[in-house]
Amino acid sequence: MNLEQLETRTSISTIYDLLGQERIMSFYFNDSVVIGKKYLNPFRDDNHPACTFRWTKSGNLYFNDFATEKVSYSPIDIACMRTGYGFPDILYKIEKDFHLTNLNLEDRQQLEAETKAFKPPEIKPSTIKVRVTKFKKQDYDYWAQFGVTTEILKFYNVRRVDKAWIGNSLWYVNNDIDPCYRYKEKDKFKLYRPFSKPTTKWRSTYFGGILEGYTQLPHRGTQLVITKGLKDVMTLHAVGINAVAVRSENTPITDNAYNLLKNRFDKIIIWFDADEPGIKGARKLGSMYGLKNIEHDASLGKDPSEIYRNHGKEKLLELINSYLK
Repeated sequence: MNLEQLETRTSISTIYDLLGQERIMSFYFNDSVVIGKKYLNPFRDDNHPACTFRWTKSGNLYFNDFATEKVSYSPIDIACMRTGYGFPDILYKIEKDFHLTNLNLEDRQQLEAETKAFKPPEIKPSTIKVRVTKFKKQDYDYWAQFGVTTEILKFYNVRRVDKAWIGNSLWYVNNDIDPCYRYKEKDKFKLYRPFSKPTTKWRSTYFGGILEGYTQLPHRGTQLVITKGLKDVMTLHAVGINAVAVRSENTPITDNAYNLLKNRFDKIIIWFDADEPGIKGARKLGSMYGLKNIEHDASLGKDPSEIYRNHGKEKLLELINSYLK
């Protein structure tokens, strides 16, 4: 960037003085800033609101997400992630979005220093380290109610967790009241605590277009169900149905991943949870690729594994076959 280009831009401090940090933050976060309120992180898969805004003693506003490596995000970080602009181009973008024109650069050296020091933000889950232990009878009993046998757990590489660390902090210690299970796809982990509160039920380093259960699929098949979680994948496997799971209802399958699946399976259908996010997500994914989706009565259970638990194998197969025929 040359000096003439720098003349049309301003520094972060001047932008903050003119607009205010809260105004910039709320504009690009696409929500009002309320201290003490818990938010979902719109820049990653997030089903449980646990993120917050905070002001520091030095007078800076941050968006905090302790499930990511960076943790604290400034208004400029949020603007970069929302727009895709880097630094210092994001300053020009902010000027344009707020209709600020011909601002004078009060301190060119300050901007040059900020440019050198700035690192583009990246929403990336924290690292997870796990020590596993042997299953107990209660673990096998838990999974059995969903049709998942010892052999299926081994096939999908599900393990009982002894200890787990998020980043450098100890996050979980083995206990029978609150068991934790480790899923694994390549070098990525997901931790599942079925009896924990929503904010600590899941932790994951899954990122991008990971499909759970993909590596266990046969090379060719007649039928495939795209569902929402590995537990459902394992339940469907137990009744003879091939399945993979997306990371969430809001995570679409890439064209490349869909084409790989389409070339291997004759018929593909979608089966997400029987709730508003699940129905919306299934319809959106279905419209992208012209796929049918199963929308079952929520009174049967919210997902395939719960239907198996509540009504047995035959009812589950009845629903599937009605759509596959």
